[in-house]
Amino acid sequence: MGGTISSPLPYAAAYGVGMQKSTSEAKAMPTLHARNQAEDLEMNVEPLPASAVETLTHALRRRILSGDFQPGEFLRDVKMCEEHSTSRHTFRTAAQVLVTQGLLRQIPNRGFVVPEFGPDDIVDITRVRGAIEGEAIRLIVLTGVIPPLALEAVEVMHRSTLSSDRSLLVAADRDFHRAIIAASGSARLKRTYSDLEGEIELLLAQRQDFYATAEEMAEEHERLINSLRSRHYDTAREAFQEHWEDLQIKLLDQR
Repeated sequence: MGGTISSPLPYAAAYGVGMQKSTSEAKAMPTLHARNQAEDLEMNVEPLPASAVETLTHALRRRILSGDFQPGEFLRDVKMCEEHSTSRHTFRTAAQVLVTQGLLRQIPNRGFVVPEFGPDDIVDITRVRGAIEGEAIRLIVLTGVIPPLALEAVEVMHRSTLSSDRSLLVAADRDFHRAIIAASGSARLKRTYSDLEGEIELLLAQRQDFYATAEEMAEEHERLINSLRSRHYDTAREAFQEHWEDLQIKLLDQR
């Protein structure tokens, strides 16, 4: 078995791959874990304060997702530096981070612009999200464990109204689907999804009227939870497939 890469247990079991640790390895693990815990306690390192770039990145991200900037609007260096009392270098570095998150695009010789999603973008983003979640669903059905953070997100939807903070509902939708991916136990699925998550969140923020009421949003996600509780892959897959296709239609109808 030397040189092979071990997979998370739920993922291996989903595909019928048996994995077993040697007796010596199993005995060594608790000792190593205890040693690491002791070292962490001894270090007692205080968290470092956020840098100027991190602070500005967070502020710009919040403004973009709150709708402060229109799709297709450029974030001008001088204006952003004045509004956030920062340097041009700090702004450009923060903007580059947001480019990697899919929340901004950089146009050569023009600057940074908020993405404007066309029909092809909407179809592509929702299709890729469906493909990634499809694998996560398989693993959740296998383990039978419903992610607590997904349940909490549904509760947020139940307590919210469209007339309150719409960005809260977008965040709840993000948290629900992020929890579904995380519950897969696959680091690669999570990494792949994280590359797409910014665009998904921005797309939903720009099309906030895709649900008639917050309760409708909550009920739809409740159905997804119930499909996972069935522990039947085809049932869950069909429910999520309907959810992806319905969302795609709603987003396209707003064009």
